[in-house]
Amino acid sequence: MKLIVGLGNPGQKYAGTRHNAGFVFLDKLAENKALAPVDEELIFKIEKKFEAETAELSHKGEKFILAKPQTFMNLSGTAVNKLMQFYKINPPELIVISDDIDLPVGTIRVRPEGTSGGQRGLQNIIETLGSDKFLRIRIGVRPVDENLNESDNPAGPFDATELVLSKFSDRELGIVGKVIDDAINYILPYLGGKEEIPSHSIRY
Repeated sequence: MKLIVGLGNPGQKYAGTRHNAGFVFLDKLAENKALAPVDEELIFKIEKKFEAETAELSHKGEKFILAKPQTFMNLSGTAVNKLMQFYKINPPELIVISDDIDLPVGTIRVRPEGTSGGQRGLQNIIETLGSDKFLRIRIGVRPVDENLNESDNPAGPFDATELVLSKFSDRELGIVGKVIDDAINYILPYLGGKEEIPSHSIRY
């Protein structure tokens, strides 16, 4: 069994914001034809005991719990810990998807472990679990200056809080959707198998 957690903030107010990139990833994962139940729509339901929206699916004989914590970003570890305790899941069976303001839109990085990189949801999970030995998928959310020669060169100075709570433009949403699809296609062959997911970078 594996737990796949997308980080974000609950409520319509935060829908479409950069901080909710983890929720977007889970929604697209739930829609993937290789995972979704045949002729059924995978629905996330509020589970008050976990303080999260959850959905369940199976792939290659293994069960997966998809979860969107409803505790707000900075307290994500609360919901993650409750789910792991209930389902008896260890850190190596945990996958966390988060936004990353240090990566430009159009970039995703997959890493098997490591620091939070300043992402407060990841940091709270690490502190709550007492471990950083879980796989994380970071989605770049920093705007790109379209006038620069290199498309991966981030635009200038920014206020971190203001940035992560701002919404993606329509163009950015299209790019984010594409790299998320690429990331899902990258991890799919490993889900349900014994082989660990290797580090990987995707750039649009």
